Amino acid sequence: MMKRIHVLLALVAILLTTSLQLSAQKRYRHYYRYVPKTVTVAEVVSNFRQYVEDIPYFNESTIQSLNDEVTEHIDRLQNWKDRKAYIEDNNLTEFVFVQKEELTKQKEGVGMVIDQFMEQYHGRLISDSIACRDSLENIVYSKLVRLETNLNLLEREMNTKKEIQFGGLPLDTLLGIIGGIVALLLIWAIVRAARKRKHAPAPVVNPSNVSRGSTANGTGEAGIVVRRKTATILKKQSLEDVIDNPHYMKINLEDCCYESAVRRMYIKDTCLVDIFNMYLPDLEDPDNAREYGCMVLGRWVYDAENSEYYVSLEQIVLPGDDAVFDEYELNFGGKIKLKILELLRKLRRETNLQYDLTCWVHSHPGLTVFFSNADSNVQDQLKHPQHPKFLTALVIDTLTPTMETGVFTYHRDMTLNSRNDLKKLYSLVEWYEWAQRSVEQGDEVVSETPIESNSTYFNTLSESKEHTTACFGINLSPDTIVDLCMSLSNNSNGLVGFIHGRANTKDQLTEYVAERLSDKEKEDNLENVGCFVIAPHLSIPSVRKVVGEKIGQFKFVLVYTPNDGMLTSIPVMADDLCSYESYYGSQKLEDLKLWTKNNR
Repeated sequence: MMKRIHVLLALVAILLTTSLQLSAQKRYRHYYRYVPKTVTVAEVVSNFRQYVEDIPYFNESTIQSLNDEVTEHIDRLQNWKDRKAYIEDNNLTEFVFVQKEELTKQKEGVGMVIDQFMEQYHGRLISDSIACRDSLENIVYSKLVRLETNLNLLEREMNTKKEIQFGGLPLDTLLGIIGGIVALLLIWAIVRAARKRKHAPAPVVNPSNVSRGSTANGTGEAGIVVRRKTATILKKQSLEDVIDNPHYMKINLEDCCYESAVRRMYIKDTCLVDIFNMYLPDLEDPDNAREYGCMVLGRWVYDAENSEYYVSLEQIVLPGDDAVFDEYELNFGGKIKLKILELLRKLRRETNLQYDLTCWVHSHPGLTVFFSNADSNVQDQLKHPQHPKFLTALVIDTLTPTMETGVFTYHRDMTLNSRNDLKKLYSLVEWYEWAQRSVEQGDEVVSETPIESNSTYFNTLSESKEHTTACFGINLSPDTIVDLCMSLSNNSNGLVGFIHGRANTKDQLTEYVAERLSDKEKEDNLENVGCFVIAPHLSIPSVRKVVGEKIGQFKFVLVYTPNDGMLTSIPVMADDLCSYESYYGSQKLEDLKLWTKNNR
């Protein structure tokens, strides 16, 4: 009896254990079913690339086939004798229209394609869902952009008229040759006639040739009109186009110098920008700032009645590699003379105006503004033989907050101004700010509010409409901005250099800090976070072609377009450039220069 009871209890224990195990397994399966599995962005992107290959329109072979067809039409049009007939025979007008209609339709359906693909991940966690969707959209749009670019090129080629040719030469070329021959004959006739005349001495403007009166703005200030009575081998000496020109800063020297032989200076806005840019290295490395300078070409007129001059400063000439600037020597070298002569010939020929050396500029970094004995010697060497007193000089202390600037000229008695003769000093920074606004208005660009920031770095994506978690910000150091500016003068379009810095991640948002621009791909203790490209206009296919296979190494690309002076910051997503402009950052490079000056 006891034996049966023991067997019965053992069976009950087995049944209870089995029941508990089954219940636990059921609960585990129930829990596991609702615990989402995490999927990486890379895995989703890889699957999506395969997914879109099964969609006929987005298939790579289909896109490539359409691009090849469009490219073939472009090539044939460029070499076809009867372009109009080719367009009609191949029905290109309708072809382009149909393809663009289909392209627009596919663009509108991109969101639906991605939604259908993402259904397979329903209930599963994706490590970075925002960046993931951005990457998927970028994959599809990159295909569409390639096709759209080629269709636009074909449409442009269809609307381009073929040049009329004579004897195998385009009409414009033929007219240019004929015009050149006529110009040569005319020059020969002028030179022959000039040899028969005696050479006249350097002209002095007669008081009767200088008229004073109210200016166009009605202020009653003196106007200057020079009329030469006789034709000479010299060009016309005139400032008529300068006096009331808003692109020239007017400086009355009687406000800053005692008894100056030059009454007024007119400095062109682009000239001021070039002078400011010349001293950017002092901003980058103020501890090693050195004396440096340039020559400035412009025009002058002489008011004989009042024995005073009016001069313009229009174009700078930088010294050659034989120049020597140090604490005890100021030598512009011999190569700059050749550069000055070449540019003077060019300006005189193109404008028919008498350009001369009207000013020279040099710096006294950290030494204050003054005119030394060495400076006086340079002034005497550069002066005009017949009219020495119109030559001016600018001395700039680049290490002062405002870049203090002094204007030095000859007195009426031919002695030079000293520091004690100056009533006031000017600010090169304020001059530059004015010049920047003037240049923008000249290009019909509405002047924006100057960039203000108290941060050590400038975030170029701060004003972007949208942000990705993988590239939430691009912070440029002052050194990087200076490097960008300095690289413009030595590079043409293309990949200029590599941006080195580091990544900072907080709350799953990654920002990149750019410390410097270099032509080296690797820098000690810094990552290669981006690159710098100069392009004639902002075109993603063009930038993608320039960067090439290196794009996977970068987190962003900075693109500078000289036509509008804009610096555009483009994040890199899924090893490719982001195609959405809403994620871009865009600033005037001139504004970043000012920010750098104010934050050093």
